[in-house]
Amino acid sequence: MSLRHHPILLAAVAASATATLVVAALPSMRFAYREPALHVAIETAAALIASVAAYLVHGRYRRDPALQELILVAALVVLAASNLLFAALPAALGAAPSRFSTWAAVCGGLLGSAMFAAASLAPSRRPQRPRRAERLALCVVASSLALVACVVAAAGPRLPVGVETLPPSGSSRIDLRGHGVVLAVQLAAMGFYAVAAIAFGRRSLRSGDDFFAWLAAGAVLAAFARLNYFLYPSLYSEWVYTGDVLRLAFYLVLLVAAAREVRRYWEGLARAAIVEERRRLARDLHDGAAQELAFILRRLRRLTGSNEELVPVAAAAQRALDESRFAIGELSRTSDEPFVVTLADAVTETAARQGARVSLRLDRDVEVEPAVADALLR
Repeated sequence: MSLRHHPILLAAVAASATATLVVAALPSMRFAYREPALHVAIETAAALIASVAAYLVHGRYRRDPALQELILVAALVVLAASNLLFAALPAALGAAPSRFSTWAAVCGGLLGSAMFAAASLAPSRRPQRPRRAERLALCVVASSLALVACVVAAAGPRLPVGVETLPPSGSSRIDLRGHGVVLAVQLAAMGFYAVAAIAFGRRSLRSGDDFFAWLAAGAVLAAFARLNYFLYPSLYSEWVYTGDVLRLAFYLVLLVAAAREVRRYWEGLARAAIVEERRRLARDLHDGAAQELAFILRRLRRLTGSNEELVPVAAAAQRALDESRFAIGELSRTSDEPFVVTLADAVTETAARQGARVSLRLDRDVEVEPAVADALLR
């Protein structure tokens, strides 16, 4: 996979790597702030954005069910629920970072990242029963989150403290302050997102679908966010770090990807409506005015032998019939049809009306401006 084919992915890699290097290379850079309210806002925004993105991707699944998109919806729901239930709500209620909020968020985030990677690797095949597959995925997500909450709650005081709550206000060095398991989870999640970035990028190249390119860019941001959480004090505290900014950017990119997909869907509906209206007009014109003109022309041709004054009238009727046929052809053809195909149809039809046969050799790569194409066809 070449990054030059994915400007969005290239921009995500450049921005994430630059932010990480700047923070690591400039000791005077102040990037750690103890802002519990801002932390709550970020967690809440991440949960809401992930929920909206899951809803929009679910709409894509409903239009054209594919296993990979169903798993992607499940991953986004897990991430949204983990952010909301295990991080945003406890912090909003005034609770200090606890063992439950830390380890439940650890497990939920790892599960979400693993499912995100699974979605990137899943085949594009259609489930045999799409609606049943939806219900099964919902049950799996709900059961997984409930299991995480129950296990962490049952473990309770036996769990170690995940992160020390008082890191320096302005870190100038790498500070592996979190518990070893928490740090390992950050690396594992980074690996999952890196796999997703590569897989979604390759899928975008194969299919030409920009939706997967945006998912790949989001996965890059998420991978660098987890790297920042590993190198510096962890996510699970009252402090806001560079990783939080990158993680929020990950969710925003997912939202943009889903929104672009919705816009493309509505544009497709509009194009389909336009094509259907053009075809209706073509049918009405063919069954109405064109038939009447053909009848008038036949009668005039019978009368031109006895009245030469009717010759120009017959010629005018012929031109009008030709114009109506041209309009019918223009209304009937689709906008995706190459110009050479339309030209070949017009030439063949014109020759056939005169009893002639033509042999054509046309370059399908020729591009013609709409005004020029209209003039040439006329």
